[in-house]
Amino acid sequence: MLQFRGKNYIALGFILILLVGLHYLGWLTFLERSIQSVIIPISGKITHWRIFSQDSYDYYTNKQGILDNYSKCMTKNQNLEVANTTLTNLEQENAELRKQLNFFNRREFTHVTAEVVGRNTDSLEKMIIINIGEDKGVQIGQPVIVGDGLLVGTVAKTEPHIAMVRLINDNQSKIGATILNRDNSLGVVEGGYGLSIRMNFIPRNETVLIGDKIITSGLEGTMPRGLLIGEVAVAENEAYQPFQQAVLTSATDLSKLFIVSVLTSH
Repeated sequence: MLQFRGKNYIALGFILILLVGLHYLGWLTFLERSIQSVIIPISGKITHWRIFSQDSYDYYTNKQGILDNYSKCMTKNQNLEVANTTLTNLEQENAELRKQLNFFNRREFTHVTAEVVGRNTDSLEKMIIINIGEDKGVQIGQPVIVGDGLLVGTVAKTEPHIAMVRLINDNQSKIGATILNRDNSLGVVEGGYGLSIRMNFIPRNETVLIGDKIITSGLEGTMPRGLLIGEVAVAENEAYQPFQQAVLTSATDLSKLFIVSVLTSH
């Protein structure tokens, strides 16, 4: 038995030496490549299966931990969205406040700044609610502006801590105005149920052009001269009418007001 085993070992050793020699001589290259082409795909599938099995095992053994981490990520993402929204809002408010501050640095008006906290949803009225009232000296008829002296409306109603502002596109809004044209044409700017702003009672013999700026005339006691209302979009001068009219474009978007200033004296 020992002699037989010894012969087997000698034979195996001879075969191994022969294979090594043939390998170095390059005579086994084709055979080796053939074997690799079979073994490598099988090995790859085994590796993928092992990784998938490990991931599945990790998921089921750490499911609660994964869910907790997911919940934390979602909460963090929501907090970041809230922070970004707050930052954007603050940037818009700061930009608007800087514009108003620049205006008041040039004009000696007494004013109070307010936030828009509500809006009248009645389709026949265009009004906003601001968070200051009689306690800050706000009175009916005072002009309300945004930006660099852009008129948006007048105070229509006051209470101790809030006030309602009638926007210039409200159907009851009427403001004395001047066109910055060659004739400094006078007229009255009126709202049209929130659909348009028109300037009426313009003398027919005066020239009104598209793009002419419209400012407050200052002929009303509570309204100073020079606040920008808008510009002429369409001029209407019909032969059978005693006055000509103009359709105006507002100087600012009246649907997106968030910070305003009330001129308490001028």
